[in-house]
Amino acid sequence: MTRSRGRWLGFVLIGLGVIFLLDSTGALEFGDIVRTYWPLLLVLWGLWVLTRGRRSAAPGQPAGPPPGVHADASATSAGESLQSSNVFGDLEVRVTSPSFRGGTVSTVFGDVVVDLSPGGLAEGDHHLTVSGVFGDARLIAPRGAALEVTAHTLAGDLSVLDQTREGFSVSLQYKTPGFETATKRLHVAISQVFGDIRVSA
Repeated sequence: MTRSRGRWLGFVLIGLGVIFLLDSTGALEFGDIVRTYWPLLLVLWGLWVLTRGRRSAAPGQPAGPPPGVHADASATSAGESLQSSNVFGDLEVRVTSPSFRGGTVSTVFGDVVVDLSPGGLAEGDHHLTVSGVFGDARLIAPRGAALEVTAHTLAGDLSVLDQTREGFSVSLQYKTPGFETATKRLHVAISQVFGDIRVSA
């Protein structure tokens, strides 16, 4: 088990412990919900087992697996935009386009890595949104790219180029030097509920 996966599993266990503690003290009533819907956990676990395996996109195809339930997935894309999601498992996307125009990447359970370093940005302003619930997020930007980054995590650490934040419910906004006058700019919104965020170039 990777360190990051162990971390989000720890947060899940803490959350479940809090729920059961509140239920047992009578502060909140979760007993009926747990008794009724616990089989849903078995269904979700079964879906994860059935969909295990790696998937990758051929060059020129949209990056990432089609939206849905997947195990660990990786993709390389030469496309100018990015639309990728994963429910169960880690997601790695590598973009090689010299004229990237942004997109969205999302995960529920698993780490996400978006590597833009082999490519470049198209002229103009572009937006990339990376979001997740449980797991770490990493963005590798093209070297020397003009970036405006807005990052937020509820429980985890932030590292955006040379800026760091630690604690609970931390946010960070960062602009690279010369961002305002650059002709190729990428606005990045990256958020995780439980997990660390790292942006590097």
